Amino acid sequence: MNTKPILESDFYHDGRGPELQRVVWKLRGTVLVGFEYFNPDDKYVPDNLRHLVLEGVEAYSMASEEVHGSILATGESRAAIFEVVDSKWLASLNQAHLSECKHYQVMFYDEVFDLVCRGIKSGFGHINA
Repeated sequence: MNTKPILESDFYHDGRGPELQRVVWKLRGTVLVGFEYFNPDDKYVPDNLRHLVLEGVEAYSMASEEVHGSILATGESRAAIFEVVDSKWLASLNQAHLSECKHYQVMFYDEVFDLVCRGIKSGFGHINA
């Protein structure tokens, strides 16, 4: 499996991923917008809140880190988000709307999300959705 770490300086782990604070949805819970979190060394100070905004989400799955079975974040890198370059999951989906999408794996402290979307952007504070 070919993978590529992304946003390593904005979203990283110290053995376990950032602490997820809130999953943000719009349209009454039908569109996944992003995540609000604290990095491992942010000490839960409100001014340290960060976010990931997801662009064009087409598919997602979530599992606890205890049952996921294929967590890409390891001790070799601080990165807690990886692009899965040769994703079998992405290839198995209907490709009609996926030409600009990639498969990303996002590891939080207790949750691992696999996402098919156009991109991920990081920022500070709450998400304005």
